[in-house]
Amino acid sequence: MQTDFTVVLDDRPGTAALVGETLGQAQVNIDGLSLSTTAGIAILHVLVSPQEVDTARQALAGARLELHGERQVWVAQLVDRPGEMGRLLHQLADADVNCDLLYLDARGRLVIGAEDMEEVSHLLS
Repeated sequence: MQTDFTVVLDDRPGTAALVGETLGQAQVNIDGLSLSTTAGIAILHVLVSPQEVDTARQALAGARLELHGERQVWVAQLVDRPGEMGRLLHQLADADVNCDLLYLDARGRLVIGAEDMEEVSHLLS
């Protein structure tokens, strides 16, 4: 599993760039990300490898960025063909696992967050 950081930002130019610059200066590679905005705030999800979690956490805190959450996520390699995401997610749905975070990483893999990550790991391993 990998780690997803949730960073809360002001919804204005340059705030996401600050996260990228901060992690870059700390030599942390961003493996994936997702950004959404609502009501003047931006929610940025940043995926980092297990080896870089501590460095990323320290860099974000040092830049006084609001780290709203940190969690383990499953990263699944999908075959590039129609219906693959649906097939994989249906496995989870059949086991009554509700996904609360989905996005693609820099390699086109599906990042999955759920309350029961142990069950996700069991089902997708």
